[in-house]
Amino acid sequence: MPERRTPTGFPPPPPRNPHRHGQRLTQDLTTAQAVRRIPTGIDPNLVFKILTPSGGLDEESLARRGLVTLGDNGAHTYFVLTSDNGAALRSALDQYSSAEDREGAKGTYGTIFDKVDSLAPYGPEDRRGVGLDDVPTDGTAFVVDISVWPSEDYTEARRRADVVQSVVTRSGGSLVHAAQVSARVTVIRVSVNAGGLEDLLATSVVEKVRTPPVPYMDPSDWQDISLADIEIVPVESMSVGVLDDVPATGHPLLGSLVASVDEFGPSGHVWQQQGHHGTLVTGRVLYPRLQESLRDLTPFEAVGHVHIARVLEPDPVQPLRTRFAGGDLGEPPHLVVRRAVEYLADTYDVRVFNISIGYDEPYDGSHVGEFTETLDELVRERNIVIVVPAGNVPASPTGTTASGLHGGHDYPGHLDAPEHRIAEPGPAALAVCVGSVAHSDAPREWNPPRLGDKAVAPIGGVSPFSRSGPGVGHIKNYSNKPDFVHEGGNWVVTDTGNLILEDHGVSVVSTALEPSGRLFRATSGTSFAVPLVARAAADVLHEYPDASANLVRALLGASATDAGLEATKVADVTARRRLYGLGKPTAAAARLSDEHRVTMTFDGEMAVDSVVVHPVPVPEAFAKTLSRTRRVRVAMAYDPPVRRQRREYLASTMQVDLFRAMTLDEVQDLVGKQDPANAVRMISDRRRVALEPGSDHVRSATLHVRTWEPKRLNVDDGETYYLVVTNTTKPWARDKTDYATQKYALSVVLEDEGRLDLDLFSLVTQQVQPEVRARLRT
Repeated sequence: MPERRTPTGFPPPPPRNPHRHGQRLTQDLTTAQAVRRIPTGIDPNLVFKILTPSGGLDEESLARRGLVTLGDNGAHTYFVLTSDNGAALRSALDQYSSAEDREGAKGTYGTIFDKVDSLAPYGPEDRRGVGLDDVPTDGTAFVVDISVWPSEDYTEARRRADVVQSVVTRSGGSLVHAAQVSARVTVIRVSVNAGGLEDLLATSVVEKVRTPPVPYMDPSDWQDISLADIEIVPVESMSVGVLDDVPATGHPLLGSLVASVDEFGPSGHVWQQQGHHGTLVTGRVLYPRLQESLRDLTPFEAVGHVHIARVLEPDPVQPLRTRFAGGDLGEPPHLVVRRAVEYLADTYDVRVFNISIGYDEPYDGSHVGEFTETLDELVRERNIVIVVPAGNVPASPTGTTASGLHGGHDYPGHLDAPEHRIAEPGPAALAVCVGSVAHSDAPREWNPPRLGDKAVAPIGGVSPFSRSGPGVGHIKNYSNKPDFVHEGGNWVVTDTGNLILEDHGVSVVSTALEPSGRLFRATSGTSFAVPLVARAAADVLHEYPDASANLVRALLGASATDAGLEATKVADVTARRRLYGLGKPTAAAARLSDEHRVTMTFDGEMAVDSVVVHPVPVPEAFAKTLSRTRRVRVAMAYDPPVRRQRREYLASTMQVDLFRAMTLDEVQDLVGKQDPANAVRMISDRRRVALEPGSDHVRSATLHVRTWEPKRLNVDDGETYYLVVTNTTKPWARDKTDYATQKYALSVVLEDEGRLDLDLFSLVTQQVQPEVRARLRT
């Protein structure tokens, strides 16, 4: 019979010298034993980490070595416990290292130890969780939550909980509030002093100790707030067009800020009663800092206005879902959206559009649909910014997702499944696609406490419902979608494995359509991350009304912070970009320069199949001295024609390269040899700056953001670097008579936050001497 087992997918281990490798692992085990500080007579176990190059260890093999697997971190590190202080493991390592001393020799138990890179202690620092740096050290008692390693059954969970209780009792602490004990989740809330904390951090059955999580906002902060408690401060900005369901125009926070409402449905259509979605989205556009204001009791900033195009309504069969007006009897979505966008652009001069609409099914990687292509065409034709969601991964209350993976227990790996790829119109090449990150990791507070409830994503981590990229393209290393992430909520997983999809402690809060009269409502979804990016784009256009849509995208891209670097469990950089894109854009950084961060821009066009050289001033003072905070960031956005029926969706691709230690003549000589049909390889020595990510990773994107962080620079490289922009058309577009030029925009940022003595803005201004347009500010 043919082999029916699923292949593991793990690559073979590297060749080892078992004699020397076994000796190194034995020394690692000795180190792990020495680090342990056990409260005498209570906790005889030893916990340590097994680091592997690519995973592939199985629990049965480890169990035969006296090791109980506690879990793994998804990045090839296994956490194991042994009750014999590692004696069985040491014996096996002795047999393994008794092999002959040569590379590639076969050692006993080689199928296990060949896969292991090293062993490492799991000690007090590994067990330190959030908040412990701020607890008192003078003997005063404080409250902590102790997470115990998951167990195989309740009996073992109870035994481990008793170990923790013994340690707490021995140190003079006392149990407080609650203890939740189950095989999967055991959490104990205790009061303890600094000495007791030290004992807990040395207890093997303890996974983490942290101060109790505090929700970003508790429902008591907003559920019963009244209009009399709110002060509203208007803030001028560009209006945003919102294509959605109609919001609650009678809402006291929305009414005066909804500048217009127009309906786009079939002729004679009788609309369904409005649903919640439009009100929630509109509130996020108009009050982007609503949550901070509710939490901190500060005035509410009402930013700009909105023009509403009603294209959605509740589905009468499933009222919690929305549909395009008329459902199957209405117009195709791409025609409705085109009509609505063109009307708002022509009638109200709207240039930024929030379209929090997405299909249920993932993009399959072939041709995009008419809806997606229409958005790209509108961006190019109208010089507008359209912001869309990455889409949401649906999950059942038991946690099951379309891929069969669990939305909580398999986080964040479940997002890499093909079933959870970005949904249309998210792959739109010229629109801005937004995923979601969590802003809170603390479920709502209950009385008595429900210690088994855990937020799925950490603060700053990708939301467990946010779909992953890439967009158009079949190559796994492509980095093109999503473009950005912003705060859209989180999920909570209970001790029984069920999911709470809208927990008030981790959801985002926006304006409500409530018969009860409540002003606010909690929700989660990428739809509610989109408005914050749309508002940032509108703020940029308010500051620079003549900017093209390309320049707005480039400025947002250059302002983005690399979200998830600290919070995510995804170690691979390419995989992380498929979840977080470029990160979270910062409206202030996109609009303004300061002494330590200066932004230079270009907004224009070039002939297709040509190369353009842009001089970039790099002041000598910026290059001097060692600096660990120096950064050069280059962002480019362009808007080529698209054709969904073509294998190559984009009519052209573009590339940016940065050169130093060269004269303009030398750069011109180099790029003058570039022929689209027979390109000469660019130089690869230090004169070509190593921007990250590499150009191949972003080739399929129309928004490129690449960074260089040199700790040292050579002032002899000169005060002018050269940015080379190359356009290459695809064969299907080379004969297009209406495609002779390509519009593009650049944003180049010089930044060094650590050099307080450096006024980059003044230095660059003196070197460039640009024309300055005076602005009257009120």
